[in-house]
Amino acid sequence: MIRAISIGGDVLWILALALMASFTLAAWKRIPAAAGVPVLWKAAVPLARAPRWAALLALPLVAFAIGAWLQVESREPGRDLTGALIVLGVRATLAPLFAILHLGRVQKALTLLEAEGALGPPR
Repeated sequence: MIRAISIGGDVLWILALALMASFTLAAWKRIPAAAGVPVLWKAAVPLARAPRWAALLALPLVAFAIGAWLQVESREPGRDLTGALIVLGVRATLAPLFAILHLGRVQKALTLLEAEGALGPPR
């Protein structure tokens, strides 16, 4: 039972990482390599920019690291059913939050770059 709960958390995390990878790939194809990608903004004014690789890969890599740590924690020897359900709840909450956060940041960055005329055509 506890093993099945842990696998359920893995499935949720894999789905979230797959969505983030899809968003990243789509944005990667549209953003020129030399473009500075907005990572911090106020209203529609970019306050900070980062290279394409850093702006698009930072959050998925952090999500992967946190997901891997939670996956190891979910399989801790001696974990009881209550502990397994708590870890599943944490994983089920964080996975979609990371995906939604990444989607929002990528969408806002693409909107700002499109307004500047710095995007390539959709592929």
